[in-house]
Amino acid sequence: MRLTGKTRELTFQQLLNQPVGDLELRPEDALRECLIRLRHEMLRNRIAFFPHFYFGEEPWGCLDGTGSIEIPWYLSNSQLWNLSDKHYLSYSKREVMMILRHETGHAVNYVYRLWKRDDWKEIFGNFRRRYPNIYHYNPNSKDYVRYLHAIGNPHYAQKHPDDDFSETFAVWLDPQSKWRWNYRDWPRAMEKLRYVDRIFRREKIAARRPSKLPLYEEDPYTTIVSTVAEYFALEKKVDPWLKEYTANMKQVFPRQSRSGGSRIPADRFIQNYLEYIESELATWIPKAKKREVSQYVRDIQTICSINNLTLRPNEATEKLIEIVIVSTLSLIKKLKLIR
Repeated sequence: MRLTGKTRELTFQQLLNQPVGDLELRPEDALRECLIRLRHEMLRNRIAFFPHFYFGEEPWGCLDGTGSIEIPWYLSNSQLWNLSDKHYLSYSKREVMMILRHETGHAVNYVYRLWKRDDWKEIFGNFRRRYPNIYHYNPNSKDYVRYLHAIGNPHYAQKHPDDDFSETFAVWLDPQSKWRWNYRDWPRAMEKLRYVDRIFRREKIAARRPSKLPLYEEDPYTTIVSTVAEYFALEKKVDPWLKEYTANMKQVFPRQSRSGGSRIPADRFIQNYLEYIESELATWIPKAKKREVSQYVRDIQTICSINNLTLRPNEATEKLIEIVIVSTLSLIKKLKLIR
């Protein structure tokens, strides 16, 4: 059936008013292409296992100790992906592929229990080390690869041995990374890359699927009760607080020339620290409802995206503190907890 403009509009309006949890989602369009590409990359490198991908609310993540990876529901097809680009978070196919490779590194580590190997511990460190919300790093270190570094996770390999392995795995798996050349003068990082290359390509430790696959889903998208319009705040008129939020974010992330070194998008940076920011705001403003806090964080992400606000990787800790302070004051004022 050929759709007229009116029919298309009606279909779009129906989508907006549909509860997210009632949508029938499956990987389509660009996301399907990304998953097929990932599968080819893994098979080419003698990895038989393929993660269990499912749609959740956010953020991205591999469930600890499992082969299950959560993908934000709004990336499932081009219509929802475009809505997110316009009204929430923007992702390119390249960025999605990078995140998929990284999260797959976690899944491979868990299902093959690589972290238990003595040589893994010697190369990457103690897997049982406490996983930090905020991490400190040496911006000049050449002991670690840099992969998600450029899309909002500054020096992410330095966060924890688990992430060190996943970042190394992602660089190794990416056919465009040219890791043998790009890391030729980084002895420690190269040692890690060669280790990954050896265990998968020479030892072929993943040539067979693991016999027991711990797979499950945590908070899948079917638990989201808000409509598509509510999720992206499309049902609201212009928020009267928008001007203040915008001024605050421009103060936290002042515009600077991109020629002054690598910079990362502020909206993606906020997304990566979403749980930490929301938990801090809930601590400082106990009277605020979870939905109010989540909506505020979503608003400032959108503001940062629309205004192309950025930060330097070495400013991460400083900016995170500023966001929490500014956000606490803004929310307290908006909720009329002070006059």
